[in-house]
Amino acid sequence: MKQNNRIKRFFVFNILILLVLGIVANPVTGGGSESSNIKISCKYPGMIIEAGETVKFDLVIENSGGNNYPKKLRVDTFKGEDDWEFRFLTDDREIDRIAFLQGESETIQLEVKTAGDTPVDTYQFRVCVDDGSLWLYLVIEKTHAGEDGVLKMEVVNEQGENIKGAMVSAFRDKSTTAYTKVFSTADGQVRTELDQGEYILLIEKNGYLCREIDNVNIQSGYTADIGTVMLERKNFGLDIDVKSPVVTSLIGQKPLYEMKLMNVGKSDDVFVFSSKNMSEGWYGRYKEILDSKSELSEVFIKAGDEKTVFLEIIPPYSITKGDYIFESVIRSSDDLEYVTELKATIKGSSDLQVFSEKYLYEITKGDSVEIPVKVLNNGNGVALTNIKLEVSAPEGWKVTTLPETIPVIAPGERKTVSLRVVPPSNIAASEYKITAKVISDQEEVSDSLRIVVNESSIIGILGIMLMFVVAGGVYYMYRKYERR
Repeated sequence: MKQNNRIKRFFVFNILILLVLGIVANPVTGGGSESSNIKISCKYPGMIIEAGETVKFDLVIENSGGNNYPKKLRVDTFKGEDDWEFRFLTDDREIDRIAFLQGESETIQLEVKTAGDTPVDTYQFRVCVDDGSLWLYLVIEKTHAGEDGVLKMEVVNEQGENIKGAMVSAFRDKSTTAYTKVFSTADGQVRTELDQGEYILLIEKNGYLCREIDNVNIQSGYTADIGTVMLERKNFGLDIDVKSPVVTSLIGQKPLYEMKLMNVGKSDDVFVFSSKNMSEGWYGRYKEILDSKSELSEVFIKAGDEKTVFLEIIPPYSITKGDYIFESVIRSSDDLEYVTELKATIKGSSDLQVFSEKYLYEITKGDSVEIPVKVLNNGNGVALTNIKLEVSAPEGWKVTTLPETIPVIAPGERKTVSLRVVPPSNIAASEYKITAKVISDQEEVSDSLRIVVNESSIIGILGIMLMFVVAGGVYYMYRKYERR
């Protein structure tokens, strides 16, 4: 039994010796072995970059003993590099396999495009050609995870002129619903932020043929500049620029829209006007001149020219305040309708008025006077709220209001505020003015009143009696001394 154990230990020891000798004789270098037919080497197998950057590794591949059959190039990834892009290049041309004679070597490049949201870490991947391989390393020292990417472009026509209002729709993941939509500015520029991913762009503009751009890659923290995108004009086309598609008017007014029409087609054209989806009782008419009383049914515009027209909306008398949406429709010679959605916001109006039954009051010195002040909301659709009176009177006068505040006065409704005016007791008889200012949340208005203060009637009687006494005294003295 002991002899058998010694024999087993002897064989195990010899096997270990052979394994050690085999490893020493064939050391692993560059991810491959000396026995590999293909040897791959790279002078700088590790690089430090930011997430989203693109780097290139120079690879030297040597056929040390294999045949010259085409050999597939591949990259094996192991941790988080699934959304990276790998390309093998030679003279800036992409390749996927290589073939050369025994003893020959070739230098190619591996281009690695990382993703902008790659976390900070060290990433290793393996390049393989036939039975040869090599490990490469990328250290991500900064990530842009959580940041948006930026899409940038310029939209022009065939003459290189900037196109304003071109709509750019971005689609992703084969969706038929746009992820976002943005319009070009007056100088044709488009700039918008997008999540990281691959997009299909659709550029549209009335009067121009649509343009589609595929495989637009957006990286977190980076700008994808598409450059200049040219749109080709149609034979017939119209560009509509509404100065303000939303107009706010008061009840009783007529909303008015100014529209600049430009014939962007290649041919002269006649454009026919109409409107649709208007509320019952509404009517729209186009005018060539703002103050014109005549209606415009169509207009002729030469190719490349523009013309301004006005769309006047006439609401019914019974209109109430609210938002009203309708559409302007302009048809070109090819029966294409250009529909523009417009909105009219109708608001009510408040009209605060104040008046009294009379504007001149007489009182006797020492008395007070009650003056009823009427407050009227003569507006349409808007209530007056938090109404109060402020009275300006000469110094020493006392004025009280009842009630002090009125919470609300509905349109067409009136309220009465009573003013109690008390002049000072030592006031001289004369005419005085007081001003009543009515203040609400919406507006304020003032009115003036005059008060005549007369002397007391007792003083008048005493004066008359004094006159009689004086006259009697004079008469008495005259009679007494006349005989002398």
